[in-house]
Amino acid sequence: MKEQNLHSDLFEIEEQSKAFFSNGTFHWKKSSGEIWDEMQPALSEKKGRTIILRSKSFSIAIAAVFILLVGMGGFFRYYTKTINVPAGEHQLVELPDGSTIQLNAQSQISYKPYWWKFKRNVQFEGEAFFEVQKGKTFSVISNKGITEVLGTSFNIFSREQTYKVTCVTGRVKVISKTMKEVILSPDSRATILPEGEIKMDENISTLPYISWKDNYFQFTGVPFEMVIDEIERQYNLKIKIDNPITDKYTGNFKREGNVDDVLEYVCLPMGLKFEKVSDDTYLIFRDANE
Repeated sequence: MKEQNLHSDLFEIEEQSKAFFSNGTFHWKKSSGEIWDEMQPALSEKKGRTIILRSKSFSIAIAAVFILLVGMGGFFRYYTKTINVPAGEHQLVELPDGSTIQLNAQSQISYKPYWWKFKRNVQFEGEAFFEVQKGKTFSVISNKGITEVLGTSFNIFSREQTYKVTCVTGRVKVISKTMKEVILSPDSRATILPEGEIKMDENISTLPYISWKDNYFQFTGVPFEMVIDEIERQYNLKIKIDNPITDKYTGNFKREGNVDDVLEYVCLPMGLKFEKVSDDTYLIFRDANE
């Protein structure tokens, strides 16, 4: 019955429309409100459900796309790649822009590869030699300080309480946690002191500070225990010292050498002896007769 009334009303609208366009006037049998009130239930019954379903589906699709885009954006923004180099190994890492980091033993870096185009930041601890391609500011962030460059090569030693930066090419900015800062030129070195001040050494030979890249280790007036720490890292073993040794060491050794030969070479000038306690542990002691 509703459908018959609907067709009748639609026919009347059509006929009256013809009359309007031909004569300019027409008269309704029913008011427009009455016609619409009768048409709406039939239209809703036949098409309302389809329209609502499409609207919900479209909203769900939009929401799904939005969630996907947000998720992907978060992934690209926060995904972090971390590289740990264990004792006894070195590793060369190439970054997305072609910059390279040569990592010494027991060193770690973290960076965001998918966000690299927007921000070139590296979290770093250990020792590494950086060769940075020109571009946006390149920041190396460590516990003791921050090093910033645009394009240059430099070495960072960041272990425990020691933070030293050696500039080989270009210019390097070193910033301490107390916001002290210095600019390094080639053949200069910055050391962040415990209180946050920065000590600069200029016109130095950088070779002793980067020779580790070629598996050659040079020391000049270095605390003996720091030399032993380096031997532990390079050979992946534990070396115990019987009594604290405050002497400083000057000398060098090659990593390719046998660890027993290296220990003998290092200990002999210091009046020290060593013995192998187990497969991966050595003991250094001072000869009681000396």
